[in-house]
Amino acid sequence: MSVGEFGAVCDVSVMVDRASFEQARELVDEGGLYLPSATYSWLARDKLISVRGKAIGYSLVSQFVRDGELLVVFLPELYDEISRRLLFDVEREVPLTDLRASLLATHLKLPLLTFDGEFLERLRDYVGAQTLWRLEAHADWLALREALELYRGLASDAGSYLHQRLADADAFDGLVGKLRRYRGNDVQAVTADVRKLSQAKANPGVLGLEYIAMNLTPVVREYLEQHVLSPEVVQELCERTLLLVASPK
Repeated sequence: MSVGEFGAVCDVSVMVDRASFEQARELVDEGGLYLPSATYSWLARDKLISVRGKAIGYSLVSQFVRDGELLVVFLPELYDEISRRLLFDVEREVPLTDLRASLLATHLKLPLLTFDGEFLERLRDYVGAQTLWRLEAHADWLALREALELYRGLASDAGSYLHQRLADADAFDGLVGKLRRYRGNDVQAVTADVRKLSQAKANPGVLGLEYIAMNLTPVVREYLEQHVLSPEVVQELCERTLLLVASPK
């Protein structure tokens, strides 16, 4: 994995002003910053949007895009559909922008960067998110690479586990405990490595990294029962259960 393959999907809180966006660039160690195309289209149409009381203006965000500092990425239609299903399931208690950003981050297998503590609270309260692990890392490439490789491995394990147990209505309930038991040593080792790397480098900022499991199984199970997706795609959706959320400390 090269530096060019690292980065983060931006929550809207990253784009409220230029200072926040510049802080985000430092925290991902000059990796790419990404925005779901659906969110950018909404912003381009309305010019000013408000999410969780935060106002985001098109003129500023479009400047980031024109300068190549923010990359607008197409959100596959399937993930947009899942985001909308979740939106109705939680009776709009979680903004669609948050759900789209979460699904894009899991699709790209990158962290979701947020400066808003309410982001995780809402996922816990309404999407059944459970914390698998937390760690802190200085915002340098080597430490972040270790944390990201752990995330991608855990996501693959989560996908395999859930895909085999989708018929079980309680499959998600045992996921976090299962991963902690079978990958606990790996998680501890990566945590120790990240701590050592962080101590050895100058500190450009500290990121709190939280590995969380979102309960997407009811939606995925419905797709499976309707026979509208191939088994390979169903397993990919099971992997999207695991989200890595990054925020400054």
